Amino acid sequence: MDLRVRLISYLCGFSLLLLGVACLAVVATLREDVAEEIEASTRLAELMLAIGEARQSDSEPLRQLLAENRLRHINLSLERSRTEQSFPSESPLPRPTALERLTLDGMTAPPERRIQIGNETLVIRADPRSEVQEILRDAARMLGTLVLFSLGTLALAWVSVRRALQPVRAFEEGLERLAQGEDKAVLPAFELREFQRIAHAIDRLAAKLAESRATEGRLARRLLELQESERRELARELHDEFGQSLTAISIAAAFVERHAATADSETLKECARDIRSQAQGVASHVRCLLRQLRPHSTENMETADSLRELIDGWQQRAPEITLETLLTPTLPPLAPHSGLALYRTLQEALTNILRHSKASRVQIALTASATELQLMVADNGQGDAATALQHIGCGLRGMFERARMANGHLVLADTPGGGLQLELRLPIGHEPGKGGSDNDPENNPYPAA
Repeated sequence: MDLRVRLISYLCGFSLLLLGVACLAVVATLREDVAEEIEASTRLAELMLAIGEARQSDSEPLRQLLAENRLRHINLSLERSRTEQSFPSESPLPRPTALERLTLDGMTAPPERRIQIGNETLVIRADPRSEVQEILRDAARMLGTLVLFSLGTLALAWVSVRRALQPVRAFEEGLERLAQGEDKAVLPAFELREFQRIAHAIDRLAAKLAESRATEGRLARRLLELQESERRELARELHDEFGQSLTAISIAAAFVERHAATADSETLKECARDIRSQAQGVASHVRCLLRQLRPHSTENMETADSLRELIDGWQQRAPEITLETLLTPTLPPLAPHSGLALYRTLQEALTNILRHSKASRVQIALTASATELQLMVADNGQGDAATALQHIGCGLRGMFERARMANGHLVLADTPGGGLQLELRLPIGHEPGKGGSDNDPENNPYPAA
């Protein structure tokens, strides 16, 4: 059920209940007023009969009726003609209240009517106070009903909202379980559709979070494997290449040391040339290893030149692929994060094309504007963006992460003729660490090509 429908149903039901109570109160009030009017009319008829009897014989029944004071809207009293002493028909009237005085203030005095009965005079005056009291009583009932209705509505709204928001506690507990590392929020089924949609969204979030944690674990394991692989490769290079060269240098140096006094100059020169050749080989191999471990060219030379060197080396590895390049001749100075992200993104993109795409043509374009540097790598292979983003690997995730670190944006899309197109946009003159990607799974749980 919808939350709005439930709240409106509660309010409508309670309103109808209060309306029924108000109708019963109105009926009871009407019955009471009608009874009072009938009784007052009956008393008035009895009073008229008593007045007729008093004019003929005895006024005692009239005095008894006046003493009971059960008339409405009129006030009666008997006055003696000689003493001008008034015998009121009731006990002295109470003093008017402040509200009665406020209501009657400024009104003209009601007219009197006198009826001579023997040596006494019956004085008849209009009494507006009974009408004021009746109106005030009805107004008090109406205001009481309104206050009761308002308080009841507020109480019902409070209880309804409190009951409706009780599942929020379940959401808090579910999110707390996710924060503690559990894979599922374990939410109950909810009656309200709004809360059910929120529960489904939290379940999707939990699934994405579990997938991200699993990917993070795979990435960590992959990084450890790469680290160990690089260490083994480095150890093998040091043993095979450096060990042989250093051994040759050591042998030549020992020969010079032993035969320096007896050997001729040509022999010594030949040993020196061997030592220099081996040293140059070691230095060249060291530079090659350093270039593989870290592209110092992005710091010590022009970025465009380092990218051309990378592209040339890749073309030599894959001469069967047609390579089209459009590189701007000069690039603005880049921060270390941006230069490394640009280099590694192009390196990883070309490596993926060579390993997975089966492409026959690759296009590379590097352009720069006043505020942005843009790298585009497109191929005509068999890959598509949706599959790549759904089964994202460590290499692609690493490119997304480097783009974020450099405050840039990485976009993966399909090329019009088939294949993949990767576009990296790096801002010029911005601090790193605030970027992302338009279709990075970290920024968009449901990436679309």
